[in-house]
Amino acid sequence: MPVGKRAIFALAASCLLLAGPASSRMLREPAKGSPERAAILDALRPAVEAEMRGSVEFVITSMRVSPGWAFVQAEPQRPGGGTIDPQRTGFRGEADMMDGLTVFALLTFQLGRWNLVDHVVGPTDVYYAGWPKRYGVPPALLGLE
Repeated sequence: MPVGKRAIFALAASCLLLAGPASSRMLREPAKGSPERAAILDALRPAVEAEMRGSVEFVITSMRVSPGWAFVQAEPQRPGGGTIDPQRTGFRGEADMMDGLTVFALLTFQLGRWNLVDHVVGPTDVYYAGWPKRYGVPPALLGLE
C-alpha cells in the first residue's frame, strides 16, 4: 500500500476507534433520588400505568442519559413492591408471548422537560434495535455500540 494511502487508512482507523469511547463517555446514569431521574420516570409512568391498569413503581435495571436522550430498562411493580399479574393488565392473554413485563423506553429532552418517544413491554427480541435509525438516537445510549 502506498505511504499516502497507508496514512489515510491509519487516520480513518484512529477516528473510528476514538468515536466509540468518546460517545460512551458522554453517557451517564442520573443518581438515585435525583430530580432528573424522577423526571425521566415520571414521563414514562403514565404510559406504563395505562398498560398495567394501575399505579406502578420502577425497579431500574439500566438508565443511560446522553445530551437530549434517555434510555430506561426497568421492571414495573405495584407501589410498595407488589408484583403485577400480567392477566390483570392490558396484556391479558398475551403473557405467553412476552418475556415478562420488562419495560424498555426512549425519552427525549425538549421544551424543558422529558418526553416519552417510544417504549415496549416484555419484548422477546431487541425491539429497540431499530430506534437509532427511526429516531436518530445514538446506538451507544441503547447499548448497541
